[in-house]
Amino acid sequence: MTALRRLVLCAAAIAILAARPHAQPPAGDVGRYLQSVAGFSPADLTSMAAGQVIARATTKADDREVAVVAAVRIRAARERVLAYFNQFVMYEDGQVTIQIGAFSRPPQLADVQRLTLPDADLQALRTCKPGDCDVKIGGAAMTAFRDAIDWSAPDATARANALARQKLVAYVADYAARGNAALIRYDDRSQPVSLAAQWRGLLQNSPSLLSYAPALARHLDEFPRAPLAGGTDVLYWAKENYAGRLVVHADHMVTWRDPARPDRASVAQKQLFASHYLDGSLAVTTIVDAPGAAGAAADIVYVSRTRSDLIAGGLGGAVKRKVAQSQAEQAARDTLGVLKSALEKAGGQRPGLPPRRTERFR
Repeated sequence: MTALRRLVLCAAAIAILAARPHAQPPAGDVGRYLQSVAGFSPADLTSMAAGQVIARATTKADDREVAVVAAVRIRAARERVLAYFNQFVMYEDGQVTIQIGAFSRPPQLADVQRLTLPDADLQALRTCKPGDCDVKIGGAAMTAFRDAIDWSAPDATARANALARQKLVAYVADYAARGNAALIRYDDRSQPVSLAAQWRGLLQNSPSLLSYAPALARHLDEFPRAPLAGGTDVLYWAKENYAGRLVVHADHMVTWRDPARPDRASVAQKQLFASHYLDGSLAVTTIVDAPGAAGAAADIVYVSRTRSDLIAGGLGGAVKRKVAQSQAEQAARDTLGVLKSALEKAGGQRPGLPPRRTERFR
């Protein structure tokens, strides 16, 4: 290749790069949050703007809470990302999410007709008593399963599943009517755990939600008394593989388009019940028009706080916290990576839903 030809090709490459719009890092309150609150560096934000997933997870030595922040830029319009995210949350892949369904308003038994308890839970419920149970439920429910079911009968499994469906529907209906006042007290361990108290702690440890989206925080905390303009509520249940065990859980999901901020949408998930491991969970995913992208790209920021009885105190607790922190961060990276890949590969077409590679976003 001649020197002249090399100069021409080099000049052409420079011209093309100069004409390509520069990927601008997140701006405004999103950029400030990621740097000032989440602790990402300017280099991290530059990587995010270029399409890399960034993620950080933290734990505290004095509690069982794991906090995760993850973000990525996706070359797709905000509403398209939002629609796919909600679809992703609510689909069964048969590997992680075994069963899932939304509740009617008001909740009905037909909503959970497919739900069946894991065999291990059915076995544990035979002998459960307050302070000693391998399923996270309340004391009254333990008594009902122990006394109302003839476990020696041929139809014991069917009757236990029917009772579980009735209890879950009644519980979610009570939450839909009274909000946090209806939240369960877990009596499976020697020290009862109030989900309402766990929720208050999660919310207090989420000052960014209180400051950046006070209307959403108030709606989640005071539901159903505090209406949310631009918000849509869905109560749902699922049976999923989590940390190698099947977990039945119920959640409150809010999709919110803030009328005062038309450049963004948020999805919040509040745990209402989990049969194993989780004492409380709050996750908020915000999707914002990327700066300088003219609606062709969106920044997605995922923030979650989870309290788990898997993380114990002492030396063993320190090791478990480290493992939980690493796994939570990797789960966030994997899930955002899956969302980005599916949406960008599909182009303008409707993307398919890939099998989950990790536990559900929560």
